[in-house]
Amino acid sequence: MNYKNVIKEVIRKEIVFLDQRKCLIVLLGSFADFDSFEYAQQLSAQSNKLSRHSVDLILIGIGSEKSKELFCKFNKIDAKNVIALGNANLHKKLNLNSGFVSPMPAIINLLVMCAGISSRGTIKEVIRGYLGDKNAKSLFSFDQDINIGPFTFFKGKMFDVFSKKQNLRPFELATRRLINMIEILSNWNIYVPDPTFLTQRGATILLNEKDEVIYEFISESLLGYAKKMNAPLSFLDDILN
Repeated sequence: MNYKNVIKEVIRKEIVFLDQRKCLIVLLGSFADFDSFEYAQQLSAQSNKLSRHSVDLILIGIGSEKSKELFCKFNKIDAKNVIALGNANLHKKLNLNSGFVSPMPAIINLLVMCAGISSRGTIKEVIRGYLGDKNAKSLFSFDQDINIGPFTFFKGKMFDVFSKKQNLRPFELATRRLINMIEILSNWNIYVPDPTFLTQRGATILLNEKDEVIYEFISESLLGYAKKMNAPLSFLDDILN
C-alpha cells in the first residue's frame, strides 16, 4: 500500500511530502484520546532530533481546527506537522481498528474500553502507571513543577520518595495521565466536536526515502499506541542514535 497516496486521496488537502527524506506518519484517534496526548508528548520531546536525522513528522487526528490548535499548544507540537480530520474516513480506508462500537453512546463505549473490555492490555497499562516501570524512563525532572490543572502541587523530586533511580517511578505516569485527563475534560467541547469517533484507534507508519514501509504498528486497544509501551519510540533507535 502506498500510504502517501491514500492519505492524499482521502484528505484532499495539500500535503507536502518531501523527497529523499524518511517520513513518520502517526495516525491518532480523536484529539481527546489519552493515547493521542501521550504519544504526542513523546514525539514532541524528540521532534528536533527527528528533524536533524531527516525524518519528517506528520500527525493526523480526528477533531476540528480548534481541537488541533489546543492539542498542539498543550502538547508542544508544531501545528504545521498536524492535520485535523472531521471524521474517520482515512482510518477506515486503512482498515484501522474502530475500537469498541455498540448502539450505546460513544462515551459509554469508551468507558467500556477503559475497563479493558475489547481492549486487551489496557488494565495492565493502567496498573503500570501506578506501580512504575524499571524498564521505562522517568517523566519528570527533579525541579520540574507538577501542575495539576491551574495549580502547582509539587515538584518532580516528590517521586524520589518511591525511587531515586532514573526509571519510571510509582505514580509518575499516573500523574501525567491525570494532568492530561484534566486538560481534556476542562476543554471537552473543543476537543470533541463529534463524539462518534472517541474509540477510534490509530497507527504508526515509518517510511524510508523510497516510500517503503520500514516500520508499522496498528493499535488495537486503549493505552496501546506502541508495540513497546515502556519505550514507545524504540523503533526509531537505529535512526536517531
